[in-house]
Amino acid sequence: MNNADLQISTYVISIMARDRVGIVADVSKNISELGGNITDIRQRVLCGYFTMILLISFPAGITQAAILTKLAEGSESDLDIQVKPVLEKVSLPANNYPENTYVLTVTGSDQIGFVAHVSKFCKENQINILDLSTTSKADQYIMILFIDLTKAEDIDLIRVRLNQFSMKTGFRVSLQHYNIFRAVNEIDLPIV
Repeated sequence: MNNADLQISTYVISIMARDRVGIVADVSKNISELGGNITDIRQRVLCGYFTMILLISFPAGITQAAILTKLAEGSESDLDIQVKPVLEKVSLPANNYPENTYVLTVTGSDQIGFVAHVSKFCKENQINILDLSTTSKADQYIMILFIDLTKAEDIDLIRVRLNQFSMKTGFRVSLQHYNIFRAVNEIDLPIV
């Protein structure tokens, strides 16, 4: 470990609260006042509840207790806050996904156990779920997973098993490499 590594502490922080205007502004202000650099954020409102997970690098000496105290400061509502230190340095490519990342889309009739069926398939095939989002529209349930196939068997075998899974469950599945998904779905907006 070099001197630069010793000067920074990285934390994963999760926050949940009843949704209201200004939570992101309040949280990011308090983080910046501690000298924190927000590396990554995932935020969503679910059924009136605000949820956010952040990856943040702080200068050395900023403790978990100091972060908790600062984030609770000036809050209009009770925030449920958890702060966990990142104990090992992880090196990821610029897009934050491993080279062997694929996007799996699963669609079917909305039913109890949908997520359980798909996640069980992933577990049984040594597929690591990196990111997951779901939505329902009318009676259809859509699940989009960013998955890492590094520990999985051959991609052709995974495709065969996905086809079998689709026939067994009636779910429609689509698997494509992350780079193809990104090229088709990302829009590069000009900075004005």
